[in-house]
Amino acid sequence: MKVQALHFKKQLQWLASCCLLLLMTLQGFGQQSVEVTGTVMSDKGDLLAGVTVEARRVAGNEKEKYTAQTNDKGIFVFKSLIPGNKYDFSFSFVGYEANAYKAYTVKRSGEKNSLLIRLTQKSNQLDEVVVTGQGADISKRRLSSNVTTIKSSELENIPSGRFDQLLQSKLPNAQIRLTGGQSGATSIIRARGVSSAMVNSTPIIYVDGVRMDNLNTAATVGGGSTQGAAISSIADIPMDNIERVEYINGGAATTLYGSDAANGVIQIFTKKGSRTGTSITAEAQIGVEKSTNDFLFFDRTKDLLFETGLYQKYHMAINGGSDKFGYSFSGNFLNSSGVMLHNQNRNRKIDFSSGFRAPLGKKVMYESSFMFVNNQYKRNRNGNQGGYTGLWFAESGASAITGPKFNNKLDQLTDSAFQVMKDYVDQAERLQDDQIRVNRFTTSQSFKYTPFKNLVVKAAGGIDYRVLRDQAVSTNAYIAHTTGKPSVDQGSITNSERKYMGITLEANAQYTVNLGDLSLVTTAGGQFFRTDDQQVSYSGTNLRDGMRFISTAAIRNATDFYGELVNYGIYIQENIGYKNKLFLDLGIRGDGNPAFGDNIGIQYYPKAGISYLLSEEKWFEPLQHILSSARLRASFGIAGNLPQPWSNQRTINSGGFLGEQVAYFGKPGNPDLKPEKTQTSEVGIDLAFLNDRIRFSAGFYRSITNDALFIVPPAPSTGQFDPQYYNVGKILNRGWEFNTVVVPVKTKDFTASVNFSVNTLYNRVLSSGGRAPFNINGFSARTIQTVVQEGFPVGYIRGNYGVFGKDGTLESFTPQEYLGTTIPDLFGSMGINIQYKQFTLFANADYQSGAVANNWDAQFRYNYGADNGKIAQAEVDKNGRLNWLNFTNMFIEKTDFIKVRTIGLLYNIKSASKNSVIKGLTIGLSAVNPLNFASSSFDPEATISGSAQGQGGATTGGISYATYSAPRQFIGTVRFNF
Repeated sequence: MKVQALHFKKQLQWLASCCLLLLMTLQGFGQQSVEVTGTVMSDKGDLLAGVTVEARRVAGNEKEKYTAQTNDKGIFVFKSLIPGNKYDFSFSFVGYEANAYKAYTVKRSGEKNSLLIRLTQKSNQLDEVVVTGQGADISKRRLSSNVTTIKSSELENIPSGRFDQLLQSKLPNAQIRLTGGQSGATSIIRARGVSSAMVNSTPIIYVDGVRMDNLNTAATVGGGSTQGAAISSIADIPMDNIERVEYINGGAATTLYGSDAANGVIQIFTKKGSRTGTSITAEAQIGVEKSTNDFLFFDRTKDLLFETGLYQKYHMAINGGSDKFGYSFSGNFLNSSGVMLHNQNRNRKIDFSSGFRAPLGKKVMYESSFMFVNNQYKRNRNGNQGGYTGLWFAESGASAITGPKFNNKLDQLTDSAFQVMKDYVDQAERLQDDQIRVNRFTTSQSFKYTPFKNLVVKAAGGIDYRVLRDQAVSTNAYIAHTTGKPSVDQGSITNSERKYMGITLEANAQYTVNLGDLSLVTTAGGQFFRTDDQQVSYSGTNLRDGMRFISTAAIRNATDFYGELVNYGIYIQENIGYKNKLFLDLGIRGDGNPAFGDNIGIQYYPKAGISYLLSEEKWFEPLQHILSSARLRASFGIAGNLPQPWSNQRTINSGGFLGEQVAYFGKPGNPDLKPEKTQTSEVGIDLAFLNDRIRFSAGFYRSITNDALFIVPPAPSTGQFDPQYYNVGKILNRGWEFNTVVVPVKTKDFTASVNFSVNTLYNRVLSSGGRAPFNINGFSARTIQTVVQEGFPVGYIRGNYGVFGKDGTLESFTPQEYLGTTIPDLFGSMGINIQYKQFTLFANADYQSGAVANNWDAQFRYNYGADNGKIAQAEVDKNGRLNWLNFTNMFIEKTDFIKVRTIGLLYNIKSASKNSVIKGLTIGLSAVNPLNFASSSFDPEATISGSAQGQGGATTGGISYATYSAPRQFIGTVRFNF
């Protein structure tokens, strides 16, 4: 009986278990999950891809959390939510305010579960992540200095043929000026003054971590003219596959770049694909180009030298991928006929860019980019190139001494006389032959290894390889026509070639740890770059017309140059945060370089800074309805400028004399040569008002360049000829930086924003170590130069100062006097952007004040009798025009200006159907360089390129001489998004 009872008991237990299991199964069927979908849009109606969506169920102590992400159509899907349960949905996306949908009750199967969510774009930029100056990713709130970020959406609507022009008016605390309107012309880029008397103020430029060739002056061999239009390496940097641009303008922010970053750093990050599917863009820009005639002295010059040109640019891009894999491709074709006669400034550019990212296992992410540019353009003669140049002939009055020797007062010519001149100029322009071809290849490869959550190790490397070939042919026909003298043996050809290869390698590691209220971000790494610069020029004279090879010339010559630069450094940085509101930023870099003297070891560059977010304090909360955020920052840092390669070495020159070899002294060498170091102290404040509708930042900086490199000529008693670099100077720059962005109106259909920046600047050479003044631009000492001298601004204008009597005649003159500074003491930018429904209107401009320049064209006009300018007729009657160089001060003008860089109007059409092949269409009209307001009679930006001390040398402009202004462009745009 006991056995039976035990058996029966087990059967009951088994039966109860089955019933319980059946009950649970039935209950499960009763709670079968359903699908919940939704669409996320911006407040402007754009579908947002990549938004993180969380669904959280809260029922008593039970918590369930599900995560999804929107696709390229802004749609998210949850497939595991239970009908009847309530969920809180949260939505987060970079650059947008977080949003939530609370207590949504999931409907039963068969009923539609669909949500529509709108996210508002953020104005606060403190939580943006940047890389430049930090070695690895870090939030802006942790930084003690300012980093400017420009997103692709801010650049894509600006028509531009080159990268530096694209950034004009976009960098609030920097000034970018093209020195001329010819294709490939150099630019003057500066922010916090001129920190060096020997090194150009152009920032170093990186693309995806690869250091680019940023030569912005004439090369040692070829590459244009220091007294005319030089050729810039920046003009062919790819710019149509950009994700964002980061810019730091010196000081502590550039310390981790070491010996070559005193002028700031621009870093371009290219696209590596999308995380939410594939998008395709096809775009066409077509328009006309017109010469800028605002600054021409003679009305007829525009008819004499210019014609209307055609501008075309075609662009196609593919961007796609998923969470783990991404790819992008961009192809562009630009064809501009220019505004010079006979297409003598034609520009054709083809470029391709691609980006790629993919995981290599679970812990390694690989990224790569490839870029190729083929840039071809023509040049016509300008500046001080000798012989006939169009602007010198027409605007400087040289038509009186050129060829048939015309009446140089163009506007007084009869129609028939002007036609004769026009025929002469047409032939002179047609016979010019100067062609430049650039091929550039850049690649970047990086690996990011995350062995565990808080540690990221990155290794990156890449190459920038650029080949420039400049062929200038001067035929006998051209020489005979422009001089009026027969020529059969004076034809010449010059082929100049520059090959640049830069290799960049970098490895770093970043470790992040949170210790209660403290957060630590430690970054350490090393960087190596090497550049090889090979230049050669072959020239031939006594060349028959039609020949284009040096081998066909009766007389052949060659010259070459080779420069090699190697720099290596290691750095470590510690960023310490307290309660996510107070941050201490510390770092140091040590650099070695073969250009340093034998007595100089590793050079060190420290930095320290603090960032304090007052708006994170509890006592600040009552103010936040008015003052959204507030941050104080202060920093100190040192960055450097490298001396020229091999300038520390004692050299012997070798050459020929009367057919024999000779040797003679070269550079004397300097065993104590080291980089010049710029130490910068700065303080600043960043404020946001009315929920970030008003953003304001202000800062003050003071930079001292110690051990500034000055060129020192040898004493005659040494028997040496070549000058030598010495660290003997000291240069001061200081100023205020203000930037404001205001959004006065922001509704569903209408948004208006205005930005305005103001920068002040004081520049002085505090000490030259007792060395004599030297020039960085201009001509001979008896004419005009821009000079470096103790007690004056870098690159001030020096020339003869004349004093006139009451009768208007010259009484006396003082040679080599200070005539004014070429560096403005006030500059900035401004812009407006208005969006109404599908329309967008935008405009950008910049300005400067406080500088002067010499109108060399006007001085020549006086010399050749075309116009007296400010000189009284009594002086001409008494002395003729012999004193034309003795009162250069009479041809100095203020260069205050406001220039509108771009005005544009866009109309955006979005597809009404989610399944449409064409997702959007943009139609636009834009004007480039449409308006100029200047105090000078000449273009204050169009100056000879300068850099008289050689390749990569300093220049500040200041001399306007036969230089073309940038043309106006009126462009229509059609862009399809698929």
